[in-house]
Amino acid sequence: MLSWRPRIVLKGVALFIAAALAYGIIYEHLGRKQDQRRLPQIGRSVDIGGRSLNILCSGTDEPAVIFESASGIGLEWQPVQTEVAKFTEACWYDRAGMGWSDPGPFPRDSATIARDLHELLNRAGVRPPYVLAGFPFGGLPLREYVGLYSDEVAGMVLVDSAQEGEPLRAPKFYLGHTAPRILWRPLDLGLRTAASLGLVRLTKSSPPRSKNLREMSRAEIIAALRQQSKSFVASTSTGIVEPESYAQAASARDLGNRPLIVLTAGQVPDFHDPELNRQAAAYQQVWIHEMQAKLARLSTRGRQIVVENSGHDIASQAPHVVIAAIHDVVTQARGAGSSP
Repeated sequence: MLSWRPRIVLKGVALFIAAALAYGIIYEHLGRKQDQRRLPQIGRSVDIGGRSLNILCSGTDEPAVIFESASGIGLEWQPVQTEVAKFTEACWYDRAGMGWSDPGPFPRDSATIARDLHELLNRAGVRPPYVLAGFPFGGLPLREYVGLYSDEVAGMVLVDSAQEGEPLRAPKFYLGHTAPRILWRPLDLGLRTAASLGLVRLTKSSPPRSKNLREMSRAEIIAALRQQSKSFVASTSTGIVEPESYAQAASARDLGNRPLIVLTAGQVPDFHDPELNRQAAAYQQVWIHEMQAKLARLSTRGRQIVVENSGHDIASQAPHVVIAAIHDVVTQARGAGSSP
C-alpha cells in the first residue's frame, strides 16, 4: 500500500496531465475559431454524409471541368479556373481536411478521395460527364475516378502528373520516407490525437496577425490554409498511404477512346548540387520519354505535350498551355462523343 507522500505525488502528476490535456484541447479549439475568423470561406460547403467538403464552381455549359490540386487546396487552381469558366463550367474543391473542408476518415488514399469527389459533385448538383484535370498527385485520384465511375468521365488533362513508376525509378532524394503498412493507421491516429491536443498547432507558424483575408495574396491565403493543423494532418496522412494510391491508380481502368492530354515539364529542377543535378537530368529523360509517355497511352486518343519552357509547376509557369489543353479536350468531348 502506498504511503501518503507517493499518493500525493501521483495525484499531482495526474492533475498536471489532466490540466495539460484540457489546456491543449482549449488551445486547439480557440485556434480553429481564429482560423475561421481570419480565413473566411471561399466557396460553399456541401454535406457528403455527416461531413462537408468545400467547392467553388463558376461558368456555364458542359462538360464541367473538375480540378484536382497538388496539395488538396483547390484555390491553387483559381487563375486557370477563371479562364476555363469563360468557355464551360469549372470547379475546384478542397480535399477532406484541406482548405475549408472537414477532415475525412482513414485512409486518405486515391480511392477514398475519388469516392469523396463523386459524392461531392453529385450533392453539389454538378452534372456529369466531366473533364478531369489533375496536378501532380491529383492525377492519381482522377485515374481512380475513371476506374470507379467511368461513365461520368468525358476526358482528362494530366499536368506533370504523378506516375506509379516513381517509387522505383526516381532518384532517392526525390522520394519521401514511407512507413511499413502495419504502422499506417497508428500513425494517422497519433497525428489526429496530437492535432486535437494542440500539439500540431504549437509547431506551426501563423500568418501575420495584421493581415485579414482581403489584404492577403492568393499565395498567402494558400500558405495560411496549409498551416492549419487539420491540413497538416490530412496532408501527412495522405503521404503515409501514398504507396496504396500509386497501386490503385496503376490497377484502374484506362480511358478507352476519351480525349486525354498529358502535359509534361521540359525543364530540369536545379538542386544547386552538381551530382544531384546530374541525377535529376537523367531522370527527367526517363520521366518525359517513358513514364509520362506511358500516361498518354491510357487513351487511344491520348497525346503528350512537353512544355519545354516550364518546370514542374506548369499551371503557374505556363498557364496558357494548361488552359489551351483543357479547351482542346472540352471541344473534343463536345464533338461526336467518346465512349469507353
